[in-house]
Amino acid sequence: MLASTSAVAYADDNIEKIDALEVITISHQRHGLEEHSAIAKGSTSVPDLANWLASVPGANINRNGPVTGVAQYRGLFGDRVATTIDGHPIIGAGPNAMDTPLSYSTPLIVDALTVYRGVAPVSAAIDTLGGAVQVKMRKADISQQQQLEMSGDLQLGYRSNNKAETGAGVINLSQGNWGAMLFANVQQADDMETGSGKDISPTEFQKRQFGGDFRFNNGNENIGLTYHYLDTQNSGTPALPMDIEYIFSHRVSLDGGFSLANWQINWQLGYLDADHKMTNFLLRQNNNPMRHRRNHAESETIDVKFSAEQPFSFGDLTLGIDGYFAEHDSFISNPNNAMFFVNNFNQVEDNRYGIFAELVTKLANSEISYGLRLKRAEADAGNVSTSMAAMPMPAMLLNRFNNADRSVSETDLDLAINSETRLTNNLSLSAGIGVKTRAPSYQERYLWLPMEATAGLADGRTYIGNINLDSEQAYQLDLGLNYLDQQLSISPHIFYQRIDDYIQGTPLPMTEMAALMVAQMMAGDSNPLQFTNVDAKLYGADINWQYKFNEHWQVSGIASYVRGERRDIDDELYRIAPLNGQITVSYQGTDFNTNLTLVAVASQNKVSNTNLEQTSSGYGLVNLDAQYFVNTSLTLKAGIDNVLDKDYRSHLSGYNRVQGSDIPVGQRVPGEGVSAWLEASYSF
Repeated sequence: MLASTSAVAYADDNIEKIDALEVITISHQRHGLEEHSAIAKGSTSVPDLANWLASVPGANINRNGPVTGVAQYRGLFGDRVATTIDGHPIIGAGPNAMDTPLSYSTPLIVDALTVYRGVAPVSAAIDTLGGAVQVKMRKADISQQQQLEMSGDLQLGYRSNNKAETGAGVINLSQGNWGAMLFANVQQADDMETGSGKDISPTEFQKRQFGGDFRFNNGNENIGLTYHYLDTQNSGTPALPMDIEYIFSHRVSLDGGFSLANWQINWQLGYLDADHKMTNFLLRQNNNPMRHRRNHAESETIDVKFSAEQPFSFGDLTLGIDGYFAEHDSFISNPNNAMFFVNNFNQVEDNRYGIFAELVTKLANSEISYGLRLKRAEADAGNVSTSMAAMPMPAMLLNRFNNADRSVSETDLDLAINSETRLTNNLSLSAGIGVKTRAPSYQERYLWLPMEATAGLADGRTYIGNINLDSEQAYQLDLGLNYLDQQLSISPHIFYQRIDDYIQGTPLPMTEMAALMVAQMMAGDSNPLQFTNVDAKLYGADINWQYKFNEHWQVSGIASYVRGERRDIDDELYRIAPLNGQITVSYQGTDFNTNLTLVAVASQNKVSNTNLEQTSSGYGLVNLDAQYFVNTSLTLKAGIDNVLDKDYRSHLSGYNRVQGSDIPVGQRVPGEGVSAWLEASYSF
């Protein structure tokens, strides 16, 4: 297992250990300086966990706004990358992924973020075609002591560029077999500024989270109850057609475990209720009252998981059942015109469930993991409506959708085999093959009127859905070498995957002239797209490494390259991260450490003509940070990001959609200019 921080990969001290499933784990060090502890990439003033992915080889972030980071792994993003919190799938309310899964947490209450490298195991989540990201939340500690014990953490943070302020606290109470943890986190910021002194508007945000975790553990069985409240208000998303007015969500989960006839039984039950409004006039300029829009989206999700594990002579066996059952609604209105409305998604059901089995066995110098998952996806949608029903073209699309058979189902099979073979005492070979599937999302199926509710694609195109889409099917291969000695650790990987029935927007056929005319009338888009099954492939390589000069000095780095292509036509896949890498020089003292990081990103000329994607230029950044451990309780952190105040644009940042800002409409949203930050953490 590897732990990664900034660009650093920390290797397990025990070089004899073999683990068939290679993972990158970013952990949160709250206080003290321990051997091989990982310090989380990103500060407490960052409003979500997406930035942590920048320290993982192959991973990246599609950034549509400061609280809207979409995980990307080896060129795939969004619903294709399974992101879970404590094993629970996070299904947001926003049809444009404003409330991404990684926005449903905050760094102080996270123990670790784990990315499976290569072919993700089938037990990680239901749909792992694009990989798996797992967030492990902090739980209540149980002291097993008769007297009441109390501990906790307090954090304050400030970031200069956007005047971001963060205050967070955790308190833990424990007595006997019981424990309780309560937390609160408040964040707010103004608009960011570029390296050339321009305002990136709107990139302000306000975010509050609080909740608790309650645990019982008597050594034979355990049970826990978790509650998490999220309140996001007035937060900009300049790469999307609307900004966040608010997101209110309540997340409740029950989990437990016990032993039964030599089996370890684990179970969990989750519920997520999300209420989300977005507008195109509150945070951005919109001088046409008749074009004001407010989208009210709601979702409810119930998820379950049950697994049983037991070691046998032939290996360790895990059997499981899991699933989620989600309902979505989205209603668009104009506060200046009570007559206007679009019932965009109405009583949409997206239910996915399955059974899986995994076996981990040892053979000579190898450990091999076999996984098989049988899964079912069922979807349906209610009738839709609009105030434009008297107009011929919208009426045609409305009637076609309401008269269609909208109830669909898919039965798919996933397979994953991973192995790790020790070639020498210091060198091992990892290999993974997989067959992974993904049923279409509800947006891809049920977007009946041309709109940009596309789960955060942010390409500026309007889309219509396709009820009869087939599931994607990927054939995956991953090969890696892992070398580790007392000074050097290095792990290069190469990968390839062929995806049949890849879901991609394609130009509307002649049979969709009604949708074309509506797109031109409503959005001025003469190039609308329809979600269609095509064929694709992705391939590339990534590497992480570390060299220790002595007990104080080390240098480390990561590099990632991926190419995504259509196989049915001569075109590239959309929003693929360019070649990028980081090198970090680190000093670690008794009570002080510091890191100097150089970030290099190449230009991206391999862009999607279908999506009218723009090319991007390369750039380099310099970041500096330091930590001082005043004592075992108090830690001070400080740093400067983008030390040279570079004016740059990430290829994955999306295009500006905001009129009247310093950034021209249609240009890529720039990155943040120089920003100093300071954090203080106190543990008791």
